Amino acid sequence: MTIAAPPTTRPRLVPVLLLKHGVIVRSQLFKVHQVIGNPMSSVQRFSDWNVDELVVLDISRGEEGHDLRRDDLQQSYAGNSALDVLRAIAEVCFMPLTFGGRIRSLRDIEARLAAGADKVTLNTAAFETPGLVEEAARRFGEQCIVVSIDARAREAGRWEVFVDGARRPTRLDPADWARQMQERGAGEIFLNSIDRDGSGMGYDTALIRHVTQAVAIPVVACGGVGRYAHFPAAIEAGASAAAAANIFHFFELSYSHGKQACLDAGLPMRPVGLGSRFLCREPRYDTAREDARIAERLRRAETGDFAAARPPGGRGHAAVRWCSACVYPTISAAPMEFDDAGVCTGCQMAKVKAAIPRSEWDRRREILRELVERHRSRDGARHDCVIAVSGGKDSYFQTHVLKHEFGLNPLLVTYDGNNWTDVGWRNMVRMREAFDVDHVVVRPSVATLRKLNRLAFVIMGDMNWHAHVGIMTVPMRVAAERGIPLVFYGEHGYLDLCGQFSMDDFPEVTFRDRLEHFARGYEWTYFVGREGLTSGDMIPWKYPSDQALFDLDLRGIFLGNYIYWEANDHGRMVVEKYGFEVSTTPFDRTYRTMSNLDDMHENGVHDYLKYIKFGYGRATDHASKDIRAGLMTRARAIELVNHYDPIKPSDLARWLDYVGMSEAEFDRIADTFRDPRVWSFENGRWKRDRLEG
Repeated sequence: MTIAAPPTTRPRLVPVLLLKHGVIVRSQLFKVHQVIGNPMSSVQRFSDWNVDELVVLDISRGEEGHDLRRDDLQQSYAGNSALDVLRAIAEVCFMPLTFGGRIRSLRDIEARLAAGADKVTLNTAAFETPGLVEEAARRFGEQCIVVSIDARAREAGRWEVFVDGARRPTRLDPADWARQMQERGAGEIFLNSIDRDGSGMGYDTALIRHVTQAVAIPVVACGGVGRYAHFPAAIEAGASAAAAANIFHFFELSYSHGKQACLDAGLPMRPVGLGSRFLCREPRYDTAREDARIAERLRRAETGDFAAARPPGGRGHAAVRWCSACVYPTISAAPMEFDDAGVCTGCQMAKVKAAIPRSEWDRRREILRELVERHRSRDGARHDCVIAVSGGKDSYFQTHVLKHEFGLNPLLVTYDGNNWTDVGWRNMVRMREAFDVDHVVVRPSVATLRKLNRLAFVIMGDMNWHAHVGIMTVPMRVAAERGIPLVFYGEHGYLDLCGQFSMDDFPEVTFRDRLEHFARGYEWTYFVGREGLTSGDMIPWKYPSDQALFDLDLRGIFLGNYIYWEANDHGRMVVEKYGFEVSTTPFDRTYRTMSNLDDMHENGVHDYLKYIKFGYGRATDHASKDIRAGLMTRARAIELVNHYDPIKPSDLARWLDYVGMSEAEFDRIADTFRDPRVWSFENGRWKRDRLEG
């Protein structure tokens, strides 16, 4: 009798999250780590997409790290240890989960499996104590034990295994090491190319073949993916699964597009999933718990209960450090890392950007030209693209480039948050005539806007939730409704401010980024039922469905990834060429006069709340940009920051009248958002460290 061979396991597509002190980071060459954000948003999206498997690797070192205590965030969680994060991830993870990092013993493995992991991956511990792999496989089963191998190329056809976060060489050949681990009982190998990490150059297929030909157990290949077309190469080289980290942070529906690329290459993978009838993309909130949180904040505001901000035992609060190159603090609204020299990732990326040669910007412009030509309307039945505009200097610059340099017929789309300065309104209205284009302005109900201003201030200490989310939603909605596949924004704010991405990443608009960073985890669903708001009231803030995004291949493009971006130069150009008006009235909280004219509160009371929370404001943002552009010395920036950042702005009076609130009530509620790592409450006064030269 002939016994049939078991069916071949389908190849898998596996997202990898790199976790550093509780937050996700993007990695390059195992050295540069840039903060992406809270892991929960990504895990929930992966669950929506019904992914094959998820790998989470904790690459933290030492005790110091990020603290996710943000009173204005919805998606924070208690603690930032590996187990804290794992437990939180497991609650929203509906796929097989592999967890690695800081594992040294059977007890560590047991704790991670008990916290929700299906498998654990060992790296340094496997090298230092090879018997641990054998003991773990015997106790927990081979299917639970994955050995992670980080390999660096030495010469043609030769690689060396490194451990301890790629810091320590071992003199081991990865194929030999994989074979030894298989013999010890490992059920799977996770193979990472150090040289390709974050490069976007594609997998090291020679390395993959070298290892897969040496073992019979599955090999998961990782490192180097920059395009969806790279994924099939790992499977064709012998891997059982193609894994990647960075690319899944950059693009909308990245997993679905990656899976489709594999299916198009003829790989027998599970079909693409855009969601599940058992899951909902928009978060569901525990109404009773949220009501209690709001009530507690109002109680604290009324009673002046700021115990959390008082230094324990009379000691000073944790020291805030500032970037040694610009003036950003270590605790900021924009997520960033600091290197050993105390330089923030924003400055690091600005230095990289400044060194980009003209030839590279020419190459990027051609990439953009190919992109717009591919999506240009052929018959004039629709507009070529949507440009999200506020009427500011960047809006004028974007429209100039896309209309006059690329010859597109754009549709301008504006979200009207009802907070215009007079000059800002004039600039916005003039765009239609100045560029001879069609312009759609979406103007939500003022009554709804007033309610959202009040609610968002109390809930997250930011009355401008409606504007941040509206700007990232309305242009995408209009594009989806009109079948226009490209939406253009200006510069990626977090790449510019805090260096969240590499210049080679080309990040685009995503639902995850919109929800986590712009909305702070508060989707439109959070507000339904509060102050009488209905689902119908929230239509302007409802993002297009995943299916609509996928069918249209709708993409939100940041022009700054392709066109050299220097706001000061652009401002001068649009003034001279298009008569753009700058403010004749100085702002209270910054020295610039041409920023955020569409919303008086962005530079004013909204920014003052950022100062209340983190101890810095818009002058810090602008001065840091000008330092990086070589337009200001750090000494001068410190003078400006110390002068402007503490000022309570005059536009507060307008906002208080707008929403019907007293200044005393505003101050009491605002004080509940002060971060105890920045502020202390001593002798009835708030104190913070002062930036010194």
